[in-house]
Amino acid sequence: MYGFRGVFQKICAAAHRHAALLCTLYCALYPAYCESVASFGMRYDITGIKLALSLGEGCFIVAVGSVFRKPKTRCAVQTALCLLVSVLCTSQFVYSKIFGTPYYLRSAGGLSDAMEFTDIALTAVCNNILWVLALLAAPLALLTGWRKLYLTHAPRAGAALFTHGFGLFFLLAALLVSGNAMAQELILYGFVPVNSVRMFGYLPYMALDVKYNVLNLSRDPLVAPAGTVPEPEYTEDARPENKLDLDFSLVEGDKNLLSLNEWIEGREASAKNEYTGLFEGKNLILITAESFSPYIIDAERTPTLYKLATEGMQFTNFYTPLWGVSTSDGEFVTTTSLIPKTGVWSYTEIADNYMPYALGSLFSDLGARSFAFHDHSYTYYNRQYSYPNMGYEYYGQGGGLSLTEQWPESDVEMVEATVPMFIGEDYFHVYYLTVSGHLNYSYLGNSMAAKHRDEVEDLDYSEPVKAYLACNMELEYALEELLEQLEEAGKLEDTVIALAADHYPYGLSNEEYAELRGVEELDTEFELYRNAFLLWTPGIEPVTVDKACSNLDILPTLLNLFGIEYDSRLLMGTDLFGDIPPIVMFYDHSFITDKIFYNAMTGEVTPRTDEPVSQEYVTQFRGIVNERFTYSARIIETDYYRILFDAQNGAAESGSESDKT
Repeated sequence: MYGFRGVFQKICAAAHRHAALLCTLYCALYPAYCESVASFGMRYDITGIKLALSLGEGCFIVAVGSVFRKPKTRCAVQTALCLLVSVLCTSQFVYSKIFGTPYYLRSAGGLSDAMEFTDIALTAVCNNILWVLALLAAPLALLTGWRKLYLTHAPRAGAALFTHGFGLFFLLAALLVSGNAMAQELILYGFVPVNSVRMFGYLPYMALDVKYNVLNLSRDPLVAPAGTVPEPEYTEDARPENKLDLDFSLVEGDKNLLSLNEWIEGREASAKNEYTGLFEGKNLILITAESFSPYIIDAERTPTLYKLATEGMQFTNFYTPLWGVSTSDGEFVTTTSLIPKTGVWSYTEIADNYMPYALGSLFSDLGARSFAFHDHSYTYYNRQYSYPNMGYEYYGQGGGLSLTEQWPESDVEMVEATVPMFIGEDYFHVYYLTVSGHLNYSYLGNSMAAKHRDEVEDLDYSEPVKAYLACNMELEYALEELLEQLEEAGKLEDTVIALAADHYPYGLSNEEYAELRGVEELDTEFELYRNAFLLWTPGIEPVTVDKACSNLDILPTLLNLFGIEYDSRLLMGTDLFGDIPPIVMFYDHSFITDKIFYNAMTGEVTPRTDEPVSQEYVTQFRGIVNERFTYSARIIETDYYRILFDAQNGAAESGSESDKT
């Protein structure tokens, strides 16, 4: 016993003698500790680049504090910087756990909206409490014994030493980046948040966020080399192309705008096909269903969804990728066929842009009355600006709709309240954004799950999965009510129903979603995002489309089916009945073609067929994907459609005046 006490006393004495060194190392290692905990919690690798950068950040904290002579000031500065690191890493970790992606700095403007979901954040904290405590345990030391120890044994290390350490670690990181092609692309050519976090860590990711989305510093994309992907093969009776008579030489501007202009002009246009105009003259009801998954569909429990899924057009390889701004980005992709610009709320960004292929505007031009309905907050994600710009008369909770105050609100109530607004119209287009399927999936925090609890109670699933199925019963009954009212009014025969998810149900853990899908382990790279696109009208002859496709392809497909003239070169998706194979593109720049799965983070290529695939083919499609991400963002940020069509209109007016003269 005495020996143990003696050893302990010697350790304590040594700790006090070297307190200055320990305090300094504490600060120097602090960012590396936070990044490591967050990486383990997210199941990310701790790369050499991430470790070198975080050690450099720690040296920077010590160097900044060491500039000040007074121990109290030095302590306060270093403590504040360490706490900032902790707050950023913890907040990013919790957000990533909820949404699968880190948040952007420019999203801070929507904090007041996000505060509606504090219960969801608290649930995420509770579900990951050990990781959160590990991230917060270190800051507690800063606010308790750290201060007294620091002031008693003020570190004598100078700023110069750790400034050199900062430089050396960042030099090491630079050397590691020089040998890593993926890291170079992330820094030089494009901003891919999830990949940036995995490669560099949360703090460097936020620095890249500042570079690309605050300072708007960007370069031309890593382009696709020409000549390795065969052009579409046209038959002798080739059909007209989905292409307008646009004069791209009329567009003027800076090099970024001109490179976008040149890229679009050089794209291959899709051709019209046997399905062009199939639905011409019909009404359209387009539904973005919150957290929808095809695995909720059951012939007995959800007969209406089953009817739409089995009697309509069949898209057997449909994916719904998850984007950076959750529901808003999901519906943005579906309704614009553009890839969201990373780091911003894209639907808000285009609220003042000219959107020539907005369905609300297009149907209004055809003589229809266009409505948009949402059963949650009227102003959430600034939809009061974006929906009217898309040509809709918009009604949401608190803005024309008065539904029962509960969370989440009722899809059935929304349908009951809104169908009378359009059912008497001769011609209409309606866009619904549902909310009843929203997380959290529990009987205590989800009014829709509690409402339908008895209907799923006997199912052999865990409680979160049953709660998810229960809240989606509200979507089933809303669709049943919708179809019944359309039929009673004699409008069902002339109406097309289209439904797709905004994203997969990420409110379920991967294990719970695997349980719902009936698999032991879920592939989180691609299969996690497999979903459904329901497209139905009474009496339609079932058609099976087995192309790998996504909600990016919904708009051009609908434009073709409704016989609406458009220029396919201006959209990032493609008509699913056309001749150009679609590409399923994911947030991290992974993709699926008709031949391969490509994992952008690992570089792994998985064939989909027995046909051999060359490295040139992979390189070509990597370039194509990078181009589409970059140029889609430029369409958004430059209001390109307005520039292009204004140039055409200006030329036409000039020609008209010339003719008069």
